[in-house]
Amino acid sequence: MEGNKFDLHSHSLVSDGTYTPTEVVESAANEGVKLLALTDHDNIGGVAEAMEAGQRIGLPVLPAVEMDNEWRHELHIIGLDIDPENPTLLKCLAIARERREKRNRIIYGKLRDAGYEVEERINRPATRTTKLHITQALVSMGVAADVRDAFAKFLRPGQVGYYAEKRFTPKQVIDMIHIADGLPVLAHPCHIRDNAHALVRELTDLGLMGIEAYYPSSSPRQTEIFASLGHQLGLLITCGSDFHGDNRPGVNLGCAWRENPDLEHTFETLTKRMNS
Repeated sequence: MEGNKFDLHSHSLVSDGTYTPTEVVESAANEGVKLLALTDHDNIGGVAEAMEAGQRIGLPVLPAVEMDNEWRHELHIIGLDIDPENPTLLKCLAIARERREKRNRIIYGKLRDAGYEVEERINRPATRTTKLHITQALVSMGVAADVRDAFAKFLRPGQVGYYAEKRFTPKQVIDMIHIADGLPVLAHPCHIRDNAHALVRELTDLGLMGIEAYYPSSSPRQTEIFASLGHQLGLLITCGSDFHGDNRPGVNLGCAWRENPDLEHTFETLTKRMNS
């Protein structure tokens, strides 16, 4: 028997996963997960369904979201246990959705001008289309070997489909999560290409409350460093699989969890918070 296994980072087809919110919850239960957060990108459209599925099968589901941030490199912050009906949250997500729609239209146009008609190959509502879906379309056209290759050839800075969309700043995202009564958590710090220590300290000063030290592609040394940094700064130490269904093969719900005092403390803290 595993202990209090949990997963605070997962995606459904509401963003760039391949499972419905219900299927994500059912898969988590099959993996022995006892607490789950659905964290679709800039979108809480699947939260209600996931929570209903969780209630039905006895798996607590935290309402959550993963927000892109305006930064030099990739920077994502998760809002855990947010109020999904908070007006400020809903307004911010609507703005993010509008920006995503604008970005998609511009990228489609850039690629079309270069001779690549990708839009017709994407069978997705415009509000849910992500760059992953665009790269998958490029792969299906035979102009890229895989998704990574498509990003490199078409969507990176300097490439024909590149567009720098406007995003919320880390302070705006953290403030929004607090206003929605949530806990801001830095997602996959192992991906940070800046001075990670300085960045985490800066974000903590802005109100960051947690760090995803346990992540599938985080090395043991990275995990040790980020857990230690979490201790120093008084942050909740979390784990997340970043599950995307078939879009991320080999990554199962709950795979980042380890049985240790740090994660047990986080589980107890979140459980107590949910029950209070």
